[in-house]
Amino acid sequence: MSDELSRKAAIEALIFSARNGIEPRKIASIVGMKLNQVTLLLEEIESDYATSEHGVMIKSVNGKLRFYTKPELQNYVSHISTRPIVSITDTQMEALAIVAIKGPLTKNDVELIRGRSTQNQLLELSKMGLIGKRKSKLPGRPYLYKTTKKFYDLFQLEDLSEIVQGLSLGGGEKVETTGDTVPADGPVQEEIDTGDTGRQSQD
Repeated sequence: MSDELSRKAAIEALIFSARNGIEPRKIASIVGMKLNQVTLLLEEIESDYATSEHGVMIKSVNGKLRFYTKPELQNYVSHISTRPIVSITDTQMEALAIVAIKGPLTKNDVELIRGRSTQNQLLELSKMGLIGKRKSKLPGRPYLYKTTKKFYDLFQLEDLSEIVQGLSLGGGEKVETTGDTVPADGPVQEEIDTGDTGRQSQD
């Protein structure tokens, strides 16, 4: 029992210390355990923190485990920590949902799915740090847009379908929560080139 407790403590310490989150497979490698053993202990730890005695919980976001404040206690935490995204419009959320689920993809692809201009939305989402871009290998080398680490940190999503619930996209292609439209290789930069051509409407 003591050995199991020490392993649980080691796993907990790794999650706590990993500022950007940590994957279960990496935990298994560090503590010298099989992945299925780590998974079982993680379930126990998550169950421990799920009780009302704890103000934080362990959650997997984008495949990485981290400690997060429980939603019902965010009121208290807001006095010492503020979220950098104060507000996001419905049209920005539409564009963000498309990029998150279907990305990386070009601005024209986003507009085809959304059914209207998206230049301004992509620019604002870039300023918020929620999406980034890189040059593609497609004809004309258009930029590909993709969500950033900050997006996953802020929204804490386990299932990307959560962000399209309640959204009514403007007459374009239906958004499905599977697959990328273009290859995802290559680094993503944190800014959008405002010279990327497109209509300038505020839709």
